[in-house]
Amino acid sequence: MKVKKIMLVDDHEIFRHGVKQLIDSENDMEVVAQASNGYEAIVKYDQFQPDIVLMDISMPQYSGLDASQELFRKSSNVKILFLSLYDRDDYILKAVNMGAHGYILKDESNKDFLKAIRKVSEGKLYFSGDTSNIIINSFRKQPNGETISNSVEVEKGFRLSKRETQILEQIAKGLSNKDLSEEFNLSIRTIESHRLNIMRKLRVKNIEQAVLVAKSEHLIEVKES
Repeated sequence: MKVKKIMLVDDHEIFRHGVKQLIDSENDMEVVAQASNGYEAIVKYDQFQPDIVLMDISMPQYSGLDASQELFRKSSNVKILFLSLYDRDDYILKAVNMGAHGYILKDESNKDFLKAIRKVSEGKLYFSGDTSNIIINSFRKQPNGETISNSVEVEKGFRLSKRETQILEQIAKGLSNKDLSEEFNLSIRTIESHRLNIMRKLRVKNIEQAVLVAKSEHLIEVKES
């Protein structure tokens, strides 16, 4: 069993200490690095190459959002699970738009906290509390006030093909482009084309948003483990 390496970024030492104890008590994960601000997070990410970054959104000097943007520029493989005391719309939507794998509130139970980390480690998404509703509602609203659901009835191109649906369901389960290429016997370039078509049809900016919208509109079925 591979132990997941986690970097914990938060400006409150007491909070970091408690989360570290929780994580290190598990057999399949460990905290390999800690940082108290965004600048430290960037330096230590390069040094320790963690599998997952638990990133506080609001920190002095250099925020978690700013640091995460830099990490996403450095690596397309980085997995970031944001931490916050607040389910603020602007925080949540910025996190999703930049490609975060999740957003969890700090008052969640230990059980849910560990569940979130494991889901993100598998390449899945995790959004706690009412954050999913905030995300879906923002995607559904169009400039003219219509919802995506209404526009689907008018625009046939919104509907996913059978192959696109199959691919998106596997993406929602955490499969990479390489995995998808092997699963469907297609080239990686063809898989990437399907991903772009899916995002275009669902009118979203990244594949994480596509998964959320497709689940909301019941375009895909993904059984939660």
